[in-house]
Amino acid sequence: MQEIVYHSNYEIEEKYFWFLARNKILLKIIDSLTDLKGGEQVIDIGCGTGGFAQLLDKKFDVSCLDMSPIALDYCKKRGLTELHNCLLSEFDKGERDLKAAFMLDVIEHIDDDKGVVGDVYSLLDKSGWFIASVPAYQWLWSHHDVVHEHKRRYTKTSFKELISNAGFEIKYSTYFNSFLFPMAVMKRALDGLIGSKNQSPVDEVSPLLNNLFTKIFSSESFFLPSVKFPFGLSILIVARKL
Repeated sequence: MQEIVYHSNYEIEEKYFWFLARNKILLKIIDSLTDLKGGEQVIDIGCGTGGFAQLLDKKFDVSCLDMSPIALDYCKKRGLTELHNCLLSEFDKGERDLKAAFMLDVIEHIDDDKGVVGDVYSLLDKSGWFIASVPAYQWLWSHHDVVHEHKRRYTKTSFKELISNAGFEIKYSTYFNSFLFPMAVMKRALDGLIGSKNQSPVDEVSPLLNNLFTKIFSSESFFLPSVKFPFGLSILIVARKL
């Protein structure tokens, strides 16, 4: 990602609606669908500035891996200590019994998505959990994808194939960030027509809208994982190593 994204994310991760709602949903998914126990060893791959890893660290023994020294410096500021600046293929598992790997909005940044998912499979212990999310729909490609240096967006079908072809058994898959989907599609269509002048890594919103969007997006946690949304801005998969 461009350097500005790391600086921006560190500043907003604890207050911007997208991070707040996404993290709330993910924590519920983990508690509802996995048998992970407190204190077990997990890894956040492509941890960025550590916002989600910091939440995981309250329950698990978390290793943070990222290619960016800037990102890991921010992780350190959050009090995270198990930091690894390397490719996943270079990560030394050592004596760790890794029960889960998280790749949240990471795979879309990687040229060889098949290779990295295969590396996750090799890294995990037997019956280890893989929780991953990616942005949905190539037709939603925008300035946001360019700034974040994405390589692609996915459909749920293509993302499921990517994960299952690596050997994982998919336990749950869904689109999410669905309630804000119509508004986001209209905004991107309008930006395409008139040309977006926003150069920020994220769409800037007023405190009032940020609070409203947080409530709308977060409300999906009342339905997930009991249901599977048929569309959304993102895709989530929970899978297990056979």
